[in-house]
Amino acid sequence: MLARSRTLLAAALVASACGSQRTPEFAYLRTDAVKVDVAVSAEAAEVRPGDWLPLHATRTTTGEWRKVPFREVPEGAAWLGYVPPAREEEVAANLRWYVEPADGVVFDAWAPRPVPIEQRAVKFASPGLYQVWATSHAPLDATSNRLQVRVLPP
Repeated sequence: MLARSRTLLAAALVASACGSQRTPEFAYLRTDAVKVDVAVSAEAAEVRPGDWLPLHATRTTTGEWRKVPFREVPEGAAWLGYVPPAREEEVAANLRWYVEPADGVVFDAWAPRPVPIEQRAVKFASPGLYQVWATSHAPLDATSNRLQVRVLPP
């Protein structure tokens, strides 16, 4: 009986916590005046197969965002609940990363973390020349510069 009461209490607490998330009063929509730049870098231009290469990224945002009541956000529109900062120093973990060629390439996952949580890392299985870049999520849509990474023979 005591175990059941604890289970019911835990379920009630989880339900109340989920229900406490409020819809924001206002949302910010990107305008044509907004410019977003993402710059990526790596800690080295050359690496050996199987070694993690730490990646970094900064994001700058300029221009005016349109503040609207949340209820007026068009269905399916990308919005933010805040005006993004003019410069974000480390956003590598907040980007989608790409590499060409992609065979044998692995980006870090949640565990184990070869770099601090705000960064990303990549490792390559085979020697060669690779292009690495990233994109930012909507409505901060932006594509970064491309890095050239040389993977040396073992």
